[in-house]
Amino acid sequence: MDLNIQQILVGFLAITISLTVHEFAHAFVADRLGDPTPGENGRLTLNPMVLWTNYPIGALVAPLLGAATGFLMGWAATPVSPHRVRRGISIRKADLLISAAGPLSNVLLALVSIALVATTYRWTGPGTDTLVTPLGELFWFMVQANVLLAVFNMLPVPPLDGFHVLSSLAPRSWEAALGFLQQFGMLILLVIIMRGGVLFGPVFRVAAEVTRWAVILVNG
Repeated sequence: MDLNIQQILVGFLAITISLTVHEFAHAFVADRLGDPTPGENGRLTLNPMVLWTNYPIGALVAPLLGAATGFLMGWAATPVSPHRVRRGISIRKADLLISAAGPLSNVLLALVSIALVATTYRWTGPGTDTLVTPLGELFWFMVQANVLLAVFNMLPVPPLDGFHVLSSLAPRSWEAALGFLQQFGMLILLVIIMRGGVLFGPVFRVAAEVTRWAVILVNG
């Protein structure tokens, strides 16, 4: 396999930015709700070195391998304690808001990245392939990384954010189903990862089509 050093570095940067923003969003919302846990653990920061130190495999090694193989992925976690939020906010609501903040930040960052891809195309001109320029390549990788993080993390499988969102909204009658997911969550997650290309391929195609239309709309 031929390794493109620029592509690996740009891909790694895209994953790092996306993952750092994702975890910061969790910490920021928890802090705003009155939970001091992220601040006590030094996680109210956009410094990626904090994630590299605490999650060297998920936030450093995996993104490097992902950038080399084209599967832009990484993982980390932010310490939060929904039961420590200020009075007037239920634990379930706090868990919902804190958990949804990460994927939502990735959706917003993906939209911003799509706009930046379109803008970069205008800078380089229609005669240039935007996606082979360093900035254009970075913004396109940012689209892919953020779409993947948003969709993957919203899957209702523990320990992903989507499971916390689901359990926060689910009625009591869903207790057995939630228990099943907790019991077999890691196995389900393994199957999802193994079938990643099949599951996430359509999502990437939609993202690519949206980006293409953004380029057309911005540049005429």
